[in-house]
Amino acid sequence: MKRFLLLALLLSACGYVTPATSPSTREGAWAQVRDGATRTAKLYDVLDDVAFATATWQSPEVRAERVERLAEWKGLLPAEKEALLAKERAEAAEGEDFLLAFFTDDRKANDLATDKGTWRVSLLVNGTEQALPAKVSLVKRDPTLLVLYPYITEFDTLYRVRFPKFPGPVTLATTTFQLRIAGALGALRMDWAPPAPVTTTPPAR
Repeated sequence: MKRFLLLALLLSACGYVTPATSPSTREGAWAQVRDGATRTAKLYDVLDDVAFATATWQSPEVRAERVERLAEWKGLLPAEKEALLAKERAEAAEGEDFLLAFFTDDRKANDLATDKGTWRVSLLVNGTEQALPAKVSLVKRDPTLLVLYPYITEFDTLYRVRFPKFPGPVTLATTTFQLRIAGALGALRMDWAPPAPVTTTPPAR
């Protein structure tokens, strides 16, 4: 403990300043769109932690604003930015993605990327199961990802949960849907719904 205190004093004396992104990850359109597409669920056994999940639906708006924010941070050229946007549009056309930060108290139960794991992941639309993931894959932790999604903790395992494209004229953006992670230990449910329509009150006469 003394060594940590001494180090803190030395850094302070040297005028050390922690570098930060500008704009920060918690401000602007990126933060608003990301947080609006993010849900959290927690599972307990009485007072004991069982599992925590935080998922961000990679909606078209999330994809576009993430590119905008990366372009700001990295100083991308217009052609580089457009290439990233094209890649995001192509991925969105192929299916629905969720970035999932998942914690389990029993580390052996954090096994979503296996075929015979502890949990069953599914997508429900309007209360009815619509699809199972086409693929659940581990996501490598990197500095950019951790800044983009500040809710990620050192205890989380990161997954990309990808579902087939939702068929028909209805899209996830216009309906109520749920990401469910269920098993013998219990169930976690994260719900999304389209934003409520904005109503205006006519002026009184």
